[in-house]
This record gives sequence, structure tokens and C-alpha cells, in this order.
Amino acid sequence: MVIHEYRGDQSELRFLKFISRRAEVLQTLYVLLNRESLTSVAKVRKMTRRLVALSRLAWSDDCQIMVLGPELQNDWSFQKASDLTVDDPFHW
Repeated sequence: MVIHEYRGDQSELRFLKFISRRAEVLQTLYVLLNRESLTSVAKVRKMTRRLVALSRLAWSDDCQIMVLGPELQNDWSFQKASDLTVDDPFHW
């Protein structure tokens, strides 16, 4: 199961707890974090504490929980850097 754009809201946590109580054959739960939810250190710590507590439930012995951050855009590229046809390599 994959949860996209997880923000750490109370309703989302309740949903994950509901799933944890009902899903008997769930093998892997992926929680993909929302980029905006990572703007505050305090919010990240709170979200992490809640997800760690969720992973300690009895059902998690048979289920793997993977928490993944948002995809970051990386403008660094060997292909772009080695492209000699570009007049100004610093202009993207």
C-alpha cells in the first residue's frame, strides 16, 4: 500500500491506524511525505514520532513501513555539464 503526499494530519494518522488494525496481510506500507510538510523541524519531529509509534504496533511485525521523503529536483547533470553546444553553461 502506498500513501502519497502524507502531511501528518490527524485524519491521515487515524487512517493509518485504521489500516493497521484491519490489514491482516499487508506486507509493505509506503508513506511518501509531502514537500510542504518538511518546512519546519518541529513538524518533522512530531510526524516522525507518530510514524515510529505506528511502526511499533503488533501488526508491524509482519509489515514493513517505509517512510520516503519527497522527490527533489536535481539540476546537476553530467550530460548538461558536458554539452559543448551550449553557449552559456550557467544559463538553464
